[in-house]
Amino acid sequence: MTRSYTSLFEASRSAAEGSPDGGEMREPSNPHQTMLVPALKTGAETAPAAETGLSPIVVTGSEGKDVNEAQDASRTTAETRPVPQKEPEGSAPHTPAILIIEDTTELGEIIQATLESMSLKTAHETHGAKAISRFEEMLPDVVLLDIGLPDMTGWKFLETIKEKHKDRMPIIIVITAYGDPANRLVGKLQGVFDYLIKPFTAADVEKVVTRALGRV
Repeated sequence: MTRSYTSLFEASRSAAEGSPDGGEMREPSNPHQTMLVPALKTGAETAPAAETGLSPIVVTGSEGKDVNEAQDASRTTAETRPVPQKEPEGSAPHTPAILIIEDTTELGEIIQATLESMSLKTAHETHGAKAISRFEEMLPDVVLLDIGLPDMTGWKFLETIKEKHKDRMPIIIVITAYGDPANRLVGKLQGVFDYLIKPFTAADVEKVVTRALGRV
């Protein structure tokens, strides 16, 4: 009896995990390399390991399907569906720019707030010289121009910008307290689109600017 237990103990120890005589596959020395031993094999040969170093859990035999077919069949719909191509993004829509030249600060701010409520890009200047510099920076689509400025007349402002931008002149809307025929004639000769005669309302501003933008 003692010899039988001893033989059984020796046989168990020789087949224990980590024993060189147990016949098991040893863990690779590289800790980053992973290998799984097949749990079930029905064929005579072991399937080749994948590129990741992982072997399949179940290896089928040569009964009509090979390993590649089994792997293809196991792919999900999401894996085999073509990747949708993104539509090319179009250029952003142009936001019209409006330059307000009005020496009365409060009136200029009211006009600016009215136009910004229409989602327009705006700037306000009270002097002709500063307005010329701002014009060069933003190249506006429309200019609301007061004729009576502290440092120059509105007509002088127009002559100055025409010298550099005669091929790309903005639409001019004159702001004035004088709607007499003489001023309108000068404005017509200068290519003025329309007039805002003081006093005017926010609705008047929206109306005339909307019509001007229809020409841009």
